[in-house]
Amino acid sequence: MAGRQRPRRLDRNIAYFDEPPERRPPITEVGPVAWVRANLFGSALDTALTLLGALFLIGIISLLLTWSIGTANWYSITFNLRLFLVGRVEAFMDPRISILFLFIAVLAGVNFAAWSRIHLRLWAILAAVLLALFIIPWLIAGAIPPPLTWLAAGQREVTSGSITARPVERVAFIAGADEEIVFRLVTPADDAQLARLNSFSDGMANTLRNAAANRLASEQRLETVRQELAGDRLTERQRAAREAELENTAVPPPVHTSYEVGAHPLSLTLRSGDTDAEIVNGTIAPGEELRLTLPQEGWYVLEKRVPDNDDSIALLSASGLYPVFDRSFIREGERVFQYMRATDRLLVEGGRPRDAGGADLPMLGIIDHQYRGERPLADFLSLMLGPFLDQLNLGLALFTAVMAAAYFASRWLERRDSDQEVPLRRLRRSAVWLWLVTIPLAFLLIIGVSSGPFLTLSDPQLWGGLLLTLVLTVVALVVAFPIGILLALGRRSTLPVVSAASTLYIEVFRGVPLITLLFMSMLLVQFVLPSLSGPDNAPYRVMVALILFSAAYLAEDVRGGLQSLPTGQVEAARALGLPGWRITLHITLPQALRAVIPALVGQFISLFKDTSLVTIVGLIDLTGVANLIASQTEFQGLRRETYIFIAIIYFIFSSVMSNVSRRIEASGSGAARA
Repeated sequence: MAGRQRPRRLDRNIAYFDEPPERRPPITEVGPVAWVRANLFGSALDTALTLLGALFLIGIISLLLTWSIGTANWYSITFNLRLFLVGRVEAFMDPRISILFLFIAVLAGVNFAAWSRIHLRLWAILAAVLLALFIIPWLIAGAIPPPLTWLAAGQREVTSGSITARPVERVAFIAGADEEIVFRLVTPADDAQLARLNSFSDGMANTLRNAAANRLASEQRLETVRQELAGDRLTERQRAAREAELENTAVPPPVHTSYEVGAHPLSLTLRSGDTDAEIVNGTIAPGEELRLTLPQEGWYVLEKRVPDNDDSIALLSASGLYPVFDRSFIREGERVFQYMRATDRLLVEGGRPRDAGGADLPMLGIIDHQYRGERPLADFLSLMLGPFLDQLNLGLALFTAVMAAAYFASRWLERRDSDQEVPLRRLRRSAVWLWLVTIPLAFLLIIGVSSGPFLTLSDPQLWGGLLLTLVLTVVALVVAFPIGILLALGRRSTLPVVSAASTLYIEVFRGVPLITLLFMSMLLVQFVLPSLSGPDNAPYRVMVALILFSAAYLAEDVRGGLQSLPTGQVEAARALGLPGWRITLHITLPQALRAVIPALVGQFISLFKDTSLVTIVGLIDLTGVANLIASQTEFQGLRRETYIFIAIIYFIFSSVMSNVSRRIEASGSGAARA
């Protein structure tokens, strides 16, 4: 054993530089490129799924854009935007709505200054967006002319399928002072040109267009049948069916020649709708134009005639003649009739022109003169986007300006007066107190008084649209939140009576659907509170149901937060001699509320969307406005557009509330501090 030597150990490391590396070098890209490479194109499967998803999204977006621009009718939104916002027209004209609007802007600016920071880059982006909102309608109005209006005249009836249109000789329309109107008698070269007409048109011109389109479709179908019969891919039964179809289908003669569309002159007479004075009286030959300037704003009557012994149809294109929407409402006890032009919201009040017998003349109404055919992008911009932005830009600019002024003023005052050791403490306290002041102030402004120099909103039936939705949501949340906290504390109470009563309340109201509570409140609240009886107080009875319903759910959210806290904190506080109310107020409750901020905000968002159920009990909130508009004659068949619009509104407000909850969580509100 002594002669044996132990093996020697190598005290140095040997590196083999010729061996290949076992791992690939790390990716050095950072930022969006690295994220895209790691998450979208990290493997062959990821790449395939990314490409398939991109194709699917492109297809969906292209279909949505095609429908939105070319087919969808957004007049239900542009014409009724005020109705969506505040309900009735009388409510919108009340100056207290403007005061409340500006106060909310101040509240938003102060809260942004207290709980978050808006960088100058974001303010620059907001300023650029607002500037674009003002410039885009102006550019659209200056660069894109409004579409034409197609009118037909003649002695013959035009038939297309089961529809027969009769010519209207006299039609009334509204126009502004010094506006130019251009009439042109059109002679289509063939039925294809006639079928491609797209713009506003009366019933007779649209029937001509449909007749030409149907004839071209029949020709194309017969050509397809002949090609199939010439081949050898049909079975005997299919061949017999195609031969019968070929034999029984007759293609009518060309529409433009059978009706002699625009082949002969047309006599035009334009009169004032107020004085019946003749402005112009002339004849237009095929292909010629007639230009004239209107002397004043108001109603005009157009008479279009062809010779009595002529069977031709005249197709007239008019620039400056556009259909109108009509509405009526009660103002100061009297019914007011308003007529608004579809292209630029020109408004005329009063009665429309009448004939010699005292009956209203047919007018260029949107019901009988809708937009026909596929809408190009230029017409979408001039008819839909421009008027919509024109209504929004002033309100958004004013709101942003007031919010920015409140934001920078709050930041300046905080930097000048606050203690630097605890930044933003005073500003956040001021923001909380401002919220507490805003709720009752807004409620008083909306309720109003029964007398005064302004229009009153003391009648709750005037509440509607987004205003009613926000009122119901805010009142229910503000009143239900402290009730929910008390119920949560009561359910955890050591007193059996308090705990049993709180538990019974929570379980009963959580076990009943909201719609059932709404119906019960409409019927039962007036027996408990007789002052809330009657149809005018229906919003107050609905508020009672929403408060009771929300309080039960908020109580369970708060109780969950209280149960999540460790018991050691309560025991330590009791060991220090703190009373129970101080332990709850300063230790457990702030931490519990912070722990359940996502659940509370989720409940707030759910309540905001659940207010759409109040339309079932007769209130006109956002959903009620959508139903009301879709039931009007001018907007029948436009439920998709109206519901998409209110869905966007709900999405925007819900997203804002979610973002606010994340800001509150990030700020550390309610966290235990040294």
